[in-house]
Amino acid sequence: MQRSAGMLVAMGVLACSTAFALHWSGWIPVWVFAAIVVLAFPPTVLGLFLWWMADEGEEDIPFIGY
Repeated sequence: MQRSAGMLVAMGVLACSTAFALHWSGWIPVWVFAAIVVLAFPPTVLGLFLWWMADEGEEDIPFIGY
């Protein structure tokens, strides 16, 4: 579980950083950059919480909260 959550975090960070680099270089407009960040940020944060809470070997993930 920790590996899957880590991949989710890595993909989200990669999407946000790629969007930032493309916007900074002028390849994409600001609304595309904002849409990518808005769509990629929540799964990235959720994946980070899951990665942080999940230990290898345990089958149960602790409750994160609402």
